[in-house]
Amino acid sequence: MPTISRRTVELDLRGHVCPASLLISLNKMNTMRKELSSGEVALRILTANRESVPTITDSARSMGYAVTVERTEAHYALRVENPGEEGIR
Repeated sequence: MPTISRRTVELDLRGHVCPASLLISLNKMNTMRKELSSGEVALRILTANRESVPTITDSARSMGYAVTVERTEAHYALRVENPGEEGIR
């Protein structure tokens, strides 16, 4: 099976709160729609605002993307990608 090489674009929203973090995330997902949908790119969103996590996650999933959330001591990292490419790194 061939290995798929994917570029990850990072969006650092630490310091932003909702609704600004949601609007910035939606804008980035819309701007990158073609690359995200093709699986060429994954979007990694960093936020320190706990309330932003479910709103960004729900919005990305409603757009058809797979979302995984990782919590670190300092922030949350959300990975948005093509659902058919989930788990392939």
